[in-house]
Amino acid sequence: MTGILIDAVGAPQRIRDQLRILSKDIIFKREVNKGANGYLFFGENRILKNEVAVKFYYWGGNAKYHAEPSTLALIEAPNILPVKSAGLLDGEWAYFVTPRLDGDLDDLLERTEHSNLRAIEQTRQILSGVVHLHQRRYLHRDLKPSNIYVGDDGRSIIGDFGSIKYIPEDLDSIPASSHALIYRPPESFEADSYGFAGDLYQCGIILYQLLGGYLPYEEMAWLTKAQRREHDQLPSRADQAMFIDSCIKKKIQRGQILDLSTLPVWVPDKLKRTIRKAVHVDPRKRFESASAFYTHLNNIKASIPDWSVIEGCPVLTYSAVSYRVCEKGNSFYVQKSKNNGDWRRDNSFVGTSLVGIVREIEGKI
Repeated sequence: MTGILIDAVGAPQRIRDQLRILSKDIIFKREVNKGANGYLFFGENRILKNEVAVKFYYWGGNAKYHAEPSTLALIEAPNILPVKSAGLLDGEWAYFVTPRLDGDLDDLLERTEHSNLRAIEQTRQILSGVVHLHQRRYLHRDLKPSNIYVGDDGRSIIGDFGSIKYIPEDLDSIPASSHALIYRPPESFEADSYGFAGDLYQCGIILYQLLGGYLPYEEMAWLTKAQRREHDQLPSRADQAMFIDSCIKKKIQRGQILDLSTLPVWVPDKLKRTIRKAVHVDPRKRFESASAFYTHLNNIKASIPDWSVIEGCPVLTYSAVSYRVCEKGNSFYVQKSKNNGDWRRDNSFVGTSLVGIVREIEGKI
């Protein structure tokens, strides 16, 4: 079995040298360009025949904030990607060898099959992993859907350790990461500060996305018409990029990065209040800890209607009965199914708007 040509990969010479060393045990099959913050390679262990991922991260900066690879490898938690091997190349690069997982939450979001209870459960699983990190005084600093893998069993698994830092016992914050602008908390701009509440902020954004909230990845989508005109008049791409970053930063600092009005009408106020608390501009007003956030979701879960989107239609299941909202032209109607039987139209609902029908259905359960 042949692998990639190591001399041809787009990585510094020091990393290519390490790839040659690792290739004694791993057949490297592909260089992956998705995401940033390092160099990622997929391969297969020559002896065990299992698929692995090897990622090289920039490891420079203040040594007192380093999360040592050997320590990260000791973390065993169901919602954290296990580190099978790790090493330091020099003062600038480190690498981790982990199992290869193909799917992540971004892939799930692209399917737009949102679910209230599934969003809660996936966020709880992420928070469970964050609890393990915070107990060891590690900050992830880059929690976002593309860094949350989905296991074969549907479990959410925190991966990508390139931004993880250790927060010393005598500090309550460390310098912020510059990655993933739209996920950075307000305090990271105002004081270059990032503490435990920063990870909770990012979990709040993920919950919002999993529930169906609008968060564009295309930078121009954040600009108003007036800002677009100003952007187009700037002389260089560098100036334009700086202008876009400035506009997005202002939104974050004002607490305007999320638009809760874009959430589906079946997302209840309890969940909206949860998101508001998690992403509050003042980190002191967020949840006290990852455990507190987790417990809160656990406490409200039973009172949240089990709405989900299946094949483009909102469906609410309660006990053995399911209701499906269908659209025809400019109006809506309801179908009902019992015990997973055939769908039949239910003419007892009189609402004509989606909001009205959703509220009628919820009133029946």
